Amino acid sequence: MKKKGAVELSMTTIIIIVMGITLLSLGLVWIRSVFTDVGEISSGAFEQGESQIAEIFGQSNEEVALSPSEVTMGQGEQETATLAIRNQESGSISISATVEAIAFGGGSADGLICGFDDTGVGNTNTYDLSSGESLSRGLIAKDDGLAIGTYICSVTVSGLADGDKTTSLVVNIE
Repeated sequence: MKKKGAVELSMTTIIIIVMGITLLSLGLVWIRSVFTDVGEISSGAFEQGESQIAEIFGQSNEEVALSPSEVTMGQGEQETATLAIRNQESGSISISATVEAIAFGGGSADGLICGFDDTGVGNTNTYDLSSGESLSRGLIAKDDGLAIGTYICSVTVSGLADGDKTTSLVVNIE
């Protein structure tokens, strides 16, 4: 009988170990799915926020607006800002924009690529805007070998009734 008790104890131990491993595995799978869902929800929230910012600019009274006005990125990364242009005049205007990379303090900005989403280069297409109409374009800033520091994508919008307007995207490379 002593042997039978020893076998029962080892069977009980094995069953408890198997149940413990099963519960641990199920718990880890559940936690992984929760974190995956949270990641998808947060990316969707950021995308929705960016589209709402673009809509707000379309309803603002500013003739030229850039959001955000400052971005921080790591070396080799890229960020996007939204340039919004609004015709506040009574007639139609034909506008375009150009962008130039500048190093803060006058150094070289050869590794900063600033471009627009409609052309992929430093100038937009030409757009005709009726009175009260607005336009949004993505401004892309990409690091292509910059040193850590602060740089500027200087945007000039031409064709406005009051003349050219300039705004800047400050790019911090960490």
